[in-house]
Amino acid sequence: MFIKFTVTALSSGLDGFLFELPAEDFGNTPTDLGKGVYRLLKCLSDADPARVHCMSKSYIDGRGWYFEFDRVSMFVTTFAPCYSSSHSRYSFNAPGAYVLFQPEYSFAAHRIEPDTPETNWECPMTSRDKIRVAYKKNGREYFIRDSIYYPMVHDIVKPLGMKDEPVEWWKAGTAKIIKMA
Repeated sequence: MFIKFTVTALSSGLDGFLFELPAEDFGNTPTDLGKGVYRLLKCLSDADPARVHCMSKSYIDGRGWYFEFDRVSMFVTTFAPCYSSSHSRYSFNAPGAYVLFQPEYSFAAHRIEPDTPETNWECPMTSRDKIRVAYKKNGREYFIRDSIYYPMVHDIVKPLGMKDEPVEWWKAGTAKIIKMA
């Protein structure tokens, strides 16, 4: 199904693909979520028809890495029960833990401006400003770095505290990996 998504998403106007992970195994802590995210991303990477195998790169925790499948670069974000209602990754009491894949081209298709560390909080003008203001207004402010040059991998599984150290989920590679059917 994921391969079909990457092939048809652009022409079909699809903006995302959501995987649900069992919350009892992967939703209790960011560390648990990270283990599930690693397993999922590693399985997808190993099955990549383009053979990029992005999860096998040596620079996963570097600035140039991003998740890619079938030559489609993806923004990956997660939501889980371990995050409180004041966290940007709050899952609104949904039953699972979730991994959302958004093709980068969908941001351009919706005219979402490039990332920036600046936000116009008083008079939001851009889509990013409006999104950030809405999150903050609803008590779910998220951490905005001083620079757009940082390892993307740090934002896939967020820590519980806004300024806590990153969850190093990509180092979960010692766990046994299941094979995709």
